[in-house]
Amino acid sequence: MLREYLELAGADATRRPLDQARVLLTGSFCEQPPLGLIKTLERAGCYIVDDDFVQVHRFLRSDIPTDGDPLGNLVTAFLTDAVASPTRYIGEAVKGQELVRRVEESGAEGVLFCAPSFCDPALLDQPMTVTAVERAGVPWTAFKYSENSGQFQVIREQAGTFADSIKLWSAR
Repeated sequence: MLREYLELAGADATRRPLDQARVLLTGSFCEQPPLGLIKTLERAGCYIVDDDFVQVHRFLRSDIPTDGDPLGNLVTAFLTDAVASPTRYIGEAVKGQELVRRVEESGAEGVLFCAPSFCDPALLDQPMTVTAVERAGVPWTAFKYSENSGQFQVIREQAGTFADSIKLWSAR
């Protein structure tokens, strides 16, 4: 099936790629945001090249040791080998540094801070991560959304303007 897909995907060599901005979408998502929101961002001119979706499945960077105290191993992994997130204390590290690293690794041209309106950890963490992103010279914009709303026109306009500004004026 994969071979067939690759063959079909490459069949139309005359099709021009969309000129969209490569963005990293962050928002401490406890659950995946509404599909309508993701489609809205893509229609607004954003390629989502990295995200925080389903963060629980990639929260720990490596396997947890199976020898010794299982609970102790889990706690140690959480404190020392988990990704930086608003729900985790990061000690002496600079809040937002890992986000900047992810921007560089993914080739993102900008960051969309997209927090659910009820997510206090993400909203409280955002000023510190914005500071790190600004220090690195990465363009960003921020908005909140409501899980139970299918009305994303304002977000589409904001994301579209952001994507256009990246493509027109960004040095990234």
